[in-house]
Amino acid sequence: MRSKARISSHPIHPMLVSFPIGLWTASLIFDLLGRASGNQSLMAAGYYALIGGCVGAALAAVPGVIDLFGTVPPNSSARKRGYLHGSINSIALLLFIFVAWRRGGAEAVPDKLSLLFSFIGVAGIAVSGWLGGTLAYRNQIGVERRYANASSLLEREIPDRGHPVANVGELAPGQMMLAKVGPKGDRIALGKCADGIHAVQDRCTHKGGPLSDGALIDCKVQCPWHGSQFDITTGRVVAGPAERKLETFEVEERKGEIYLAPKRDQVKKAA
Repeated sequence: MRSKARISSHPIHPMLVSFPIGLWTASLIFDLLGRASGNQSLMAAGYYALIGGCVGAALAAVPGVIDLFGTVPPNSSARKRGYLHGSINSIALLLFIFVAWRRGGAEAVPDKLSLLFSFIGVAGIAVSGWLGGTLAYRNQIGVERRYANASSLLEREIPDRGHPVANVGELAPGQMMLAKVGPKGDRIALGKCADGIHAVQDRCTHKGGPLSDGALIDCKVQCPWHGSQFDITTGRVVAGPAERKLETFEVEERKGEIYLAPKRDQVKKAA
């Protein structure tokens, strides 16, 4: 899913996370070597690397939070993973800030407690880095998807179903798009098949993957996370691991514009 915090098409968060990971790890190594050899220059380098890592972590957190709440689908396994990833990073940052405060300056010799907390922090960001890699490479957060016969990815926000989602000509055959509808941003995926445009819930019934980011072939959309396939004309499961069908939505075309039909209960009330 395309990152919200990006420069051109490049996500910002992965660009910045290398600084805290590298600097905090280097800080621990410098401190251990400096303490073992009595080399004050190495311990000073460890302190400055520690401070630099804290600054880098704070900077990396900003695009990370933007992507967590703006890119990662809600109510999904990736959102839970993102919360854990961010929590571990936050705890690590607090640990390293405490270590920097405890040391007080570059001339101080790191004591055993400072070294212990630094080790715990480095171990923590190693686990967090693994979770971040899972978010990027399994859940494809920050990946800008392209596939055959599809133009640029489409995403629209509309206040209600009385507003058009897109123009008929915007969707190419085999292309998916995401519509966020209403104040809660209900996510609905639309896809164009040979017989027209169909709409289903965007959330995969397996682990909450974004179907709008999946590949659509012969009216079958494949979830990009675990490969579940659904028929978007009926919502039925074509291939697992998903077991429950998707909710479907009626689509109307008026004067070349695509609308999501009102919910049935709304139609009954209007009548």
